[in-house]
Amino acid sequence: MIEKRPDVSVSIVTYNNADVLKERLTTLLPIFKASDVSKVFIIDNASTDGTGLILKDFSINESLINLLLLPSNKGFGHGHNQAINKTYSKYHIVMNLDTTPKSCNIISHMTQYMEKFNNIDLLSPLVRFPNGNIQYLTRNEPTVFDLGIRFLGPNIFRKRQEKFIHLNDGYNHQQRIFNATGSFMFFRTQTLKNVGGFDERYFLYMEDTDLTKKINQNGKAIFSPDFEVIHEWQRGNHSISGAKLMLRSMVKYFNKWGWKFW
Repeated sequence: MIEKRPDVSVSIVTYNNADVLKERLTTLLPIFKASDVSKVFIIDNASTDGTGLILKDFSINESLINLLLLPSNKGFGHGHNQAINKTYSKYHIVMNLDTTPKSCNIISHMTQYMEKFNNIDLLSPLVRFPNGNIQYLTRNEPTVFDLGIRFLGPNIFRKRQEKFIHLNDGYNHQQRIFNATGSFMFFRTQTLKNVGGFDERYFLYMEDTDLTKKINQNGKAIFSPDFEVIHEWQRGNHSISGAKLMLRSMVKYFNKWGWKFW
């Protein structure tokens, strides 16, 4: 008798991704199917470049896809919450369109890990750039100072910045994580629902930090380098509009959790 794997669902939010959509879905769907993912929610945040039409055509012959075309763009967290509210899986993955599990069995192995360690509510993998370099995302819970100096470049208060991203001790062993990346988050679904999913006050940026903190209040978020994903990391906060969004989200975060300056 073959043991049935626990249900795993996935949510991906799209916005004006028409130029890469088919390529990305052609890459991701075989990986999801190999891991017996039960449902893939694709939530489009009212794209204006034809992304919605491409998704409609693509999903006709893909029963795995559950397409949600939203009438307006209310942000990253709001989009994912539409899927979180609809899923009844045991585990749920929040991920970006430009993130790829390094191998077809990563999701299955993460499921097995969560089945073995039932005290873990959020599992965060090692994230690499397409060239193989590590993205330093095992970060501390932020302070105003830590976030502020990151706008000034990597050489300003270098030691403090290296400490913030755990440069010397954050990527070769399992550890508690306090600031997980939203590019790929593997959740115990019931815990995710219990904390109310993403706080929709954040349009973009800080929503993953906020959610990690909520998870850690009564549960446990863990980073493990045993699981790897590739993320292209489109760094919109380096634009003026992106920086403004980031600053607004920072204010909302510290207003909510308290202004820790240092």
